[in-house]
Amino acid sequence: MAHMAKKYKKPTPQPNPTTPRRQSTPSGTASSAVFERTNTFLPGFWRHHWMPVLILMGLSFVLYGASMGYGYMLDDEMVIWKNEYVLRGISGWRDIFANDSFMGYFREQRFLLEGGRYRPLSLATFALEIDLFGKEKHPLVGHFANILLYGLTGILLYRILLGFFPGSPDNRWYFTAAFIGAALFIAHPVHSEAVANIKGRDEILALLLSLSALWASIRYYDKASRAYLGLSAMLLLLGMLAKENALTFLAVIPLSIYFFVKVPASRILETFWPLLLAALVFLIIRYRALGYMISPGKPITDLMNNPFLGMNAGDKLATIFLTLAWYLKLLVWPHPLTHDYYPYHVPRVGWTDWRALLGLITHLGMGIWAVLNLKRRTVPAYAILFYLATLSIVSNLVVSVGTFMNERFIFMPSVAFCLLLGWLLARQIPGWLKEQADRPYLLGGAVFALLLGLYGWKTITRVPDWENQLALNRAAVRVSEGSARSHTFYVTAIYQDIYQQLKTKEEKGPWVDTMDYHIRRALEIHPDYAAALVMNAAVAAARFDLDIQMDKLFNEFNYCMDKIPNNANLREFVDKYIRYLARNGGNPNKINAFAFNNGYERYYKKLKDTKYAITLMEGALLNQTEDVRLLEGLAEIYQSVGNAAKATEMKNRANAMR
Repeated sequence: MAHMAKKYKKPTPQPNPTTPRRQSTPSGTASSAVFERTNTFLPGFWRHHWMPVLILMGLSFVLYGASMGYGYMLDDEMVIWKNEYVLRGISGWRDIFANDSFMGYFREQRFLLEGGRYRPLSLATFALEIDLFGKEKHPLVGHFANILLYGLTGILLYRILLGFFPGSPDNRWYFTAAFIGAALFIAHPVHSEAVANIKGRDEILALLLSLSALWASIRYYDKASRAYLGLSAMLLLLGMLAKENALTFLAVIPLSIYFFVKVPASRILETFWPLLLAALVFLIIRYRALGYMISPGKPITDLMNNPFLGMNAGDKLATIFLTLAWYLKLLVWPHPLTHDYYPYHVPRVGWTDWRALLGLITHLGMGIWAVLNLKRRTVPAYAILFYLATLSIVSNLVVSVGTFMNERFIFMPSVAFCLLLGWLLARQIPGWLKEQADRPYLLGGAVFALLLGLYGWKTITRVPDWENQLALNRAAVRVSEGSARSHTFYVTAIYQDIYQQLKTKEEKGPWVDTMDYHIRRALEIHPDYAAALVMNAAVAAARFDLDIQMDKLFNEFNYCMDKIPNNANLREFVDKYIRYLARNGGNPNKINAFAFNNGYERYYKKLKDTKYAITLMEGALLNQTEDVRLLEGLAEIYQSVGNAAKATEMKNRANAMR
């Protein structure tokens, strides 16, 4: 085999069900309807490999078991507990498969994210679980299902790698490339976002089903049964319905067959055409659900959904290659970890930045080297091509993914990294060191144990960050200090989970100071960030409860309304707080002046928004102090919308004040 170390020669193993041997047609043999079977996957897997299977599944639950006590996090709100379609259970499946995956949350097409999100399979599983177990118990069930599916993914990877790298003749499964690769995959900390966050099931299902399609495609050559072609196509279609990046297995599967199942090129195409058909079916389904293929044709002007906003083409490309270098670093050294790579934790850079140049040189070099070594069928070449193919769709080079990067984006590409590590430690290092065949695991075994321990410990210590919103955002703001989003989300978590539960000014004071610091830091990074401006208004109100300085409060309100006057969340908060002040003895003159300046001057005269103008101005009237300007302004607005009765009422009340 081309990928075996040249210097390290093992004795030819005797036939053993744990040691697959290949028997294939010569590479020059023409394809025919009846062909000699290969022997990539020998029978008896579950009987002979139950121990490593149990260990891999057990490792998954040891590392992630704590998450079963956690609730919903982050995008779980959009895909589960506030998604109208999912909450209907199985009866919502029709809408789940017929629409953008966020439609059940946003309800309107105009709020959906750039490029669309069509990942109905994971949402369908959430809906099924809610039907079976109820909404209250679903977080426990959801986390358990994620861990179980993750363990199955590791086991399937082990099964596939056994075919790629046959085990040792004396059944030392614990030091085979297959077991090392699968165990390091399970333990790798960069997977914590995909597993500990229920929403991450789309990543797990996409990889599990894509690997299953790979298994079925290779099984086609082992069994000489065309039923496996249909099975591989169906599995890949399901993988794409889990997440679009399963499309990359259109390249990975033929590549894997080329490297590890020695058959003619024409025979490889036999498995490719059904997969291509599955991809076309998926694209048609996706188009019918979204109404467009890649872009709805509307520019994305929100920096948090289009982080490259305002960049020229050169800087955008440089920043992308910086993130690609960052991914490699996270695979090798997964510290520190964060769920927040939003502007500007990932900085805007140009080609004068060495990190961007390093990313470009590294990836160009990897790609060129892999292509040049394609005919030699070396394992490093395969790993590189697998990595680049699966990373391509989330790299921002092909399509925009709406963020600079995310750790979950290398969930699928990390397979290549772990596969390469398994091969290096179990095959290549013993060959380099000329270790004896009966003990080929001195250095490699030590490195494996060290990596497994470090990766496992990092994962175990990372998982508690996903316990709740406060823990997650506290961890994020420590790492992603340059992200406006991390500061804003941390303030939001403090406000909802801590501040609103406190009773006394003494308790509230330090937390208001903390919120004030972080929200100002967010606005320093991104002055027009709508979510930060809304929270700035909330923090200003919290500060007012402590110092009772109404002028300062209204200055902050005006600042936010100048920036985002049409933001529904800001409008609702300001309206409710004005009503609160009016009912609880706030200075009536200042309240009325604020309501008139914003309701009449800003929203009626300038923005022509009569509805909110009326809402804001009538809220101020709750202070029981009649204000002639407010009443006359309301009379004019009511007259403009054709409500003569209310206009007359307001005029009469104004006249009574004269």
